[in-house]
Amino acid sequence: MTARPASLVVGALAVAVAARHAQGARRLKATLRSLHHEDAVPRAAEPPAVVVHFVLPVLREQEHIGDALAWYARLLPGLSGSTLTVVTTARERHERELLIDRLASGLRRPPQLTPAEGAALARLDDATVGRRPSRHEVADALAPFPLTEQVVADVLAQSAYQGLPVRHVHYDGVGRKAAQVNHAVATLPPGPGEAYVAVYDVDSRPTQALLQHTVTSIARHRAEYGQVPPVVQQSARFTTQGTSGWAWERAVCQGAARLQTLWTLRREIPAFDRHARAVRHRHGVLRAAVGGGALAQTVGHGLWVRRDTFTRLGGLPTYTVLDDLPFGYQLTVCKIPVCCVPALVVAPGPEDIVALVAQGRRWFANYLDYGACHAAARHDGRGTAAARASALLVGWYRGAAWLTRTPATVVCLWLAVHRRTAGPVRVAAGVALWLGVVTPVRQLAAADGRRPTAGEQAREGLLLLAAYGLSSIGPALAVLDRFRPRAEELSPKADRRPAPMALEAL
Repeated sequence: MTARPASLVVGALAVAVAARHAQGARRLKATLRSLHHEDAVPRAAEPPAVVVHFVLPVLREQEHIGDALAWYARLLPGLSGSTLTVVTTARERHERELLIDRLASGLRRPPQLTPAEGAALARLDDATVGRRPSRHEVADALAPFPLTEQVVADVLAQSAYQGLPVRHVHYDGVGRKAAQVNHAVATLPPGPGEAYVAVYDVDSRPTQALLQHTVTSIARHRAEYGQVPPVVQQSARFTTQGTSGWAWERAVCQGAARLQTLWTLRREIPAFDRHARAVRHRHGVLRAAVGGGALAQTVGHGLWVRRDTFTRLGGLPTYTVLDDLPFGYQLTVCKIPVCCVPALVVAPGPEDIVALVAQGRRWFANYLDYGACHAAARHDGRGTAAARASALLVGWYRGAAWLTRTPATVVCLWLAVHRRTAGPVRVAAGVALWLGVVTPVRQLAAADGRRPTAGEQAREGLLLLAAYGLSSIGPALAVLDRFRPRAEELSPKADRRPAPMALEAL
């Protein structure tokens, strides 16, 4: 390739990155304005009652069950007709056997171990110095630690839970979270179709304020459209507690949490809005695709699905690795709008680089599974061929944007500082970096009511730039995973950080 064509290619890349960040800045501004506007709208003093069936799928959550159940026990009495279903799974017993095999084979101890289990295995190591513990010895070391199903049964047997609408069901299969949720919903007692199935993780702590805000959003939707929304999504901003022992790692994870928050504000919430408008105003497929509204990307946490809608769609997808974005694909092709609650809650972000990369690796499976989503929708006759293809292309585009985020940022940074870069290309690269790093820092600070100094802006911008630099590592590993055979894996277990899901202005 000659110098001129190469210059044209990198110049086009810089312009494309600048255009994407400009679009993101525009959407961020609109989202922040919308959230502040909604926060100022007077709410009904007594919004209508909404029946909610909370579903809590759990796997290896022995340490967190007590706190979670205690939280919902205080919450449920104020929600007439609502229930909580804790669904455990036989997969936990299956994975314990797999874990024992791995440990007895001398493989590295996985992060799925609790501190108490790790301590028991350390004592076993001390007792078997000079040789590898046998499978029987490893099994005996882990035997005193009950499975989650046992812990749930013990907690619910306490007098404090008698008479409360709390159920424990057990999924006798090895499917993942989606299969657990589907099983739990199938065992719910008969009830109105307008009741909601609300899916949360074990570290979720929905507050009364959050529920009130959600119910108010549902009431507004019913007043405007004549029915309660089929799907409601609670979105989140991400934060860290700085638990890493390394200052640089704490800083990078802080920047990554900010970048994930920007994804919520620039991509997730606007996509819900565009998809809903496309459905209600019957925009053509081409217009919706050009506007980026041909694909709603739900998140499998804080997701409320009307019970009749849940049944119509056959529950959460079980044919993909994860269930959240694939569920959004099915909503899209079936032209089912998503009502996004106009407020954010706080969610925990990874606290170390290993967890950060692992999260990206796991989440990117959503994008790699869009082909399976398209095939399933076609097999079931959902949506038109054009709608399915449009949603598939948008999903692949978003996945490609994430996968190339790091190299695109690095190229723009190199073009901006390299002295032999042509003037127009240098300007395009500088604009791309400014819109991607400096502009969002200023926008978020203004929305927070802060006036950061130049030094503070520089620090926050550098953290965001570092997050861009690491962003594509997890997705790249996820792509490699699809091209190599792998042994059966233990289900990932994120660091649990239970905290009230407080509403925030952003």
